Amino acid sequence: MTTAGPFIHSGQTNRKIMVMVLVSLSPSLVAALVRYGAGAGLVILSALAGAWLAELLLDREQAFDCTALVTGAIFALLLPPTAPWWLGLLGGAVAIGLGKHAFGGLGRNLFNPAALSRVLLMGVLPVYFFSTTWTIGGLTRASPLAKESGAIGPTITELLAGNTPGALGQAAPHAVLVGGLLLVLLRAIDWRIPLTYLAAVAFLALVLPASARIEGHAPWLLGNPLLHLVGGGSLVVAFFMLTDPVTAPFSPSGRIVFAIVAALYTMLVRFYTPYPDGAALAVLLANATVPLIDRATLARASGDAPLGATVLSTDSAAP
Repeated sequence: MTTAGPFIHSGQTNRKIMVMVLVSLSPSLVAALVRYGAGAGLVILSALAGAWLAELLLDREQAFDCTALVTGAIFALLLPPTAPWWLGLLGGAVAIGLGKHAFGGLGRNLFNPAALSRVLLMGVLPVYFFSTTWTIGGLTRASPLAKESGAIGPTITELLAGNTPGALGQAAPHAVLVGGLLLVLLRAIDWRIPLTYLAAVAFLALVLPASARIEGHAPWLLGNPLLHLVGGGSLVVAFFMLTDPVTAPFSPSGRIVFAIVAALYTMLVRFYTPYPDGAALAVLLANATVPLIDRATLARASGDAPLGATVLSTDSAAP
């Protein structure tokens, strides 16, 4: 009689890991609620409800391990504060239905479900995601990454305080950082990914040549690593999306390559397209390269061990 491994278990379960992730997401969710008020709270609750109800319908057993709640929470952080509640509900359901179960369910999805839902809805309902300027709390401003005529460069104080227009996950950069570092300390994610991604974003902000649109309208986007680290979705992507072990490479070396690829996609969108951010799109493009990265890195360095963390999945299980 033969049996198959593995035979050693860490004692972790998807549910325990998901609770850790939800705790780590809570500072960002609370910060969004404090800054934007009841409207943001309704959007967050709607995204959580949409994801959970879709999971309950498609896989009743998985609905109670908190994986859907993690997906819904991450998707909520990708929405602008002006989003209607039903967009959160729809996005949470799309993330689970198309982003997760269309690929076969937990642990089988190629793309990060929250990022996939965000990009799909952005294409279908662009009016809720794109605006030359946003009016929030009586203040009309463009995104700090905007390249349109009339955009205004943010100050360092505004960037660090999150006092710039953007998604709910940008309400307080320090809250995202606290939650992300907590995941690193708990060994729920591979620290190589956020460190490499953020370092690569900062480096590219210094060395990439400007496009004509940037030179004419937004020269402050050049040589400004801090802006690109905290003025868009970089922190949420670094700690809560790229670190999903289901949609990231298996080996440590592969994860470093993956993070660099994601950073390159992020900055190419920011520098050379009309779209201001591109972080969520970069996640999907980087996810698509994972099979190639795994093939190359595992074949070349078969001695690489998987990361020490014992995460089973993120957005589809843990980030």
